[in-house]
Order: sequence, then C-alpha cells, then structure tokens
Amino acid sequence: MTLAQPSFKTKYYHKKIGHLLRLERDRPAGFRNEPELVALDPLPGVTPSTKPPVRIFLGTEPAQHRAERIFVWSILQVRDPSRRYEIYLMKDLKGYDRLKWKTGFTAYRYAIPDMAGKTGRAIYNDVDQIYLTDPAEMFDMDMQGAGQMCITERETAVMLLDCEKMAKIWHREDAQRGERHKFFRHRVQAIDGMWRQLPGVWNSRDHEYEPGVSKLLHYTTLQMQPWRPFPKVLKYKENPNGEIWFEMEKAADAAGFTLFTEENPSGSYRKLVEMYKTMHQEGSPDVGRPPEKTFSGKSLSEHLGPIAALIQETGTKTLLDYGSGKALYYAPYPGEAADSRFKSQKEWGDTKVTCYDPGYEPFSGPIEPAYDGVICTDVLEHITEEDIPWVLDKLFHHARHFVYAVAACYPAKKFLPDGQNAHCTVLPPEWWREQLEAASRRNPGVKWQLCAQLKAKFGKSDRVFRG
Repeated sequence: MTLAQPSFKTKYYHKKIGHLLRLERDRPAGFRNEPELVALDPLPGVTPSTKPPVRIFLGTEPAQHRAERIFVWSILQVRDPSRRYEIYLMKDLKGYDRLKWKTGFTAYRYAIPDMAGKTGRAIYNDVDQIYLTDPAEMFDMDMQGAGQMCITERETAVMLLDCEKMAKIWHREDAQRGERHKFFRHRVQAIDGMWRQLPGVWNSRDHEYEPGVSKLLHYTTLQMQPWRPFPKVLKYKENPNGEIWFEMEKAADAAGFTLFTEENPSGSYRKLVEMYKTMHQEGSPDVGRPPEKTFSGKSLSEHLGPIAALIQETGTKTLLDYGSGKALYYAPYPGEAADSRFKSQKEWGDTKVTCYDPGYEPFSGPIEPAYDGVICTDVLEHITEEDIPWVLDKLFHHARHFVYAVAACYPAKKFLPDGQNAHCTVLPPEWWREQLEAASRRNPGVKWQLCAQLKAKFGKSDRVFRG
C-alpha cells in the first residue's frame, strides 16, 4: 500500500472565519520602482573571487519581515567569504495587478529576466526558505543548455534561471498584467530543452527535509510556517522543523543582525534623507506649508503625558528626541541659547532634552552614547521599511531605561519631492509591535512603549503596546 503524500495546500478550513467572511481581498497598489538590494561583499582580508556575483531575487512582502531577515542570515552562515552576493527584495513593486495572487509576490518571479537586464544567471526564492548550503553551489550548476531549472515544472518556489534565454519567453508586462503560473509554464514547455530538473535537495519542502542532506529547507505549508506571519488569517499548527528556524532567529538576535545598518542603510533611505533636507529648507508647497512650519515638531504635544509618566517612573534626567524636526514646541534648556539643540519641556521637570534630526542640519550633529530615555514621535512612518530595524536598534542602543515610539498607520497629507507620500511606511499596528519586540530581543533590558495611531472617518485613535 502506498501512503499518501502530505498536502502543502491551504484549504478554506485552515483559515479563520473572520477572514473568510471578509469581502474585500484586494492588496494595496505597489509603490516601489525597483527591488531593494541587499549586497553582501567579500569579507575583509579575503582575496575577492573572480566569479560573477551570486544574484538572488527574493519574493517577499511586509508581513514576512521576520522570514526575510532569517533568509538573508542563513546565507551569511554558508556563503563563500570571497564572493559577492546580491539579494534583491521583490516587494510592493509598482504596476502589478495582484488581485488574484495567492501571496503579495506571486508573479514577480516571471519578471526576473527583465529585472536582471536580460543577461547572466539568477536564482529565485520564496521568502519562506532558509539555505543550509552555499547558494553559489546551485548558481554555478551546469544547466545543460536549459533556461529554467526547478524541482518540477510546476514547483517554481526555487528556480535557477538563464536570464538571457528566459527573457525571450517571459516578459515583465505579462507578469504585471496578472497572467497565471500556467501561462508562463506553457511558454517553457513549448521549447524543447528549456526546462531541466533541479535536484530536490535544493527545495526540501516540510516533510522532505533530511538533516545533513537537504541544501535548502522550504516552509512551504502556509499554516505551518513557524513565525506565523498572518495570525488574523490562518489557524496555525506546529511545524516539526520549526526549531531549526527559531535557532537561526536566536543566533541572528544575539548577533544584532539587521539587513541594513546606520553605516550601510538602504539606497531608498539615502534618497529619503536628501528629500527631507530639501523639505526642511523649502517647505511643503503641496499643502501650503512654509519651511518654518514643515516638520516643526508639533505632534509632540499629543504625547507629553505618557512620556512624563515614563520619566517619573524611571527617574529620567536626560532624554534624546530622535527625529525632533525643528523642535519648535520646546523651550531652551536653562542657560542655553534659543537656537541650541538642548531643550526643556515644563511637563517633564528638569529633564534635559537633546534634539537630533538627520534631515535638519542644526540638530544633525553627534549625540551622546546613552540617555536615560529616548523618544521618537512623528518619525518612524517617514522612514523606509527596510531601515526601521536599525533605526529602532539605534533608539534602544542610546536608551538606559526606556524607549517611547510613535507610528502613524495612515497616509500623510504631505508628499515628498519625488511624489511619494511622506508616510512611506504605512503598516498596521501589529507590524509595528513586532518590530519593537524584535528590537527588544536584540537589545534586552530596556522598557519600551509604542503608540500606533489609526485614522478613520471620525478621527484618530491610538493603540498602545508595552514591553
């Protein structure tokens, strides 16, 4: 008797009733012009390899931020230290009809030949995977003239692609239009020798995992993904291989690992800071706001009480206001000039506040290693999603006792000079809570409070989380 193979499919009974009853299932339009690049250069002191960079295009979405981080961490553990690795985060890209996609990144994979410049090789990975062996081993594999390699013609969650060959049959426009998997599969099948089988060890799905044999572990069953990215949608079950993933996350936390850092931020962040400098100088003409009233620090007034309570509870005497803007709602600290970055707030007693804002030159100077408390209001939603982890790490790193953070979960009225909304990271309160929890794991021992702000027809409301 042949035993039935476990199913990887997610059925209606795996979903929560509240999600099944939800009528509107569309995804918001993408806003990114191109994937963000995570570059892993050869390690210092190692002679660089002459081989081409290992290019990996990762299908991902905001709710998978934990998986995204551990995917890259897994590569760091097994990479060739002499070689460059380029990991492109395909997330929230512009111009794609995602209405019928199973995930937020389903068909991005078919645009890879175009994204890669129709030349060279590329690996495609879904975000729910970890490498156990150097992906360069797959990247350098003999493709025997094929344009696509995967474990079966239908299973495209891991692929090795010859982009020059595939660019002739897979086109970005077809992926943007919302064509299904079958459309792209048939184009490959129509050309003899275009597809070849990838060894199964490079896509070991759940029960297929073999310790010491599998080269990539794929947590393919959505309702069994250990990090549980969609708790409002799915009824999760334990994954027998979940501890492998959690051990990787613990190691990444202990190392303080984030995809980007203050010294090496994302390309989007660098552009953003320059735009904020421009707005500080020129104002926001789209909403009729002059320079002196742009990023004035007005929103601080909504949070004086909760911050005062933390100051009193922890005996705080020094405070860092990270992203203070022009700080117009403070008074100068006694003995300081009116334009000094050192301020006071009567509700906070004699606490000395240091203002810091990388986009406002008078307050962009160096800051002390540590303050009793760190506050961050009307800032985080203005920062690119990829850079939120290292920014939060910076807040925690400079705090002895507490971090108070605010995140607006709705679009702004202002727009940036390039046309995008000034709130460039608009995500639900639960996403922000997970980010603070992750930062706390990387920086233990600091109390934190998050105020996630929502806006509806009848005004704003706050959701407060503490840790």
